[in-house]
Amino acid sequence: MATDSGTGDLEWCPHIYSPLHPAALFVMQRRQRIIRGVIERMVRRRQSPFSQCSLLEIGCGAGQWVLEFQKFGLRSANYAGMELDPKSAAKANAMYPDADIRAGDASKGLPWDDESFDVVFQSTVFTSIPDADAKAKIADEMKRVCKKDGLILWYDFTFDNPKNANVKGVGKREVSELFSPWKCRFRTVSLAPPIARRIVPVSWFLAEALETFFPFLRSHVIAEIEVP
Repeated sequence: MATDSGTGDLEWCPHIYSPLHPAALFVMQRRQRIIRGVIERMVRRRQSPFSQCSLLEIGCGAGQWVLEFQKFGLRSANYAGMELDPKSAAKANAMYPDADIRAGDASKGLPWDDESFDVVFQSTVFTSIPDADAKAKIADEMKRVCKKDGLILWYDFTFDNPKNANVKGVGKREVSELFSPWKCRFRTVSLAPPIARRIVPVSWFLAEALETFFPFLRSHVIAEIEVP
């Protein structure tokens, strides 16, 4: 029979951003439902499978989002990423050696030709950029490298982070201004993380109800941005 060491039998706890954490998994699955719908609309409009699409991620980190897009059919050989931190870019390159992942500052220009990608994506990058000019330059570069029948996909905070002064929310109006004259379609999503971390481990059903019926509790927005 197993014996208790006196420190408790469940001291291990997954990181709050790991899919093993119930709140992180909840946010991921709710977000994926909307992103799946966005991708489906693009696939239907263009009449070509997502497996044939090329995707560029701005601020790709260590490549965490690649797995999410692979679930919808993306091939890693069709994936490209730009990451400011060289160490994170190196990790992404090691994990996806057939992808085109580069270290660099997107606000200083992207090293790809005009209209190179079917989808250009960013997640929680713009809320960490304090300089308005840098935001505008990155938005312009995203439009430049996106095919005119393609899609810019945005996922980011709409509120400031009270625990991190360097994270400033970007609202729908600012997104529309950054990508003007392209057309933006918005969906709010993601039960605010502090609430999700308290509620989801207790009741998944209650967390779904809060996110569904109380939109002011959603902390992020997904924007579907296309040439008008």
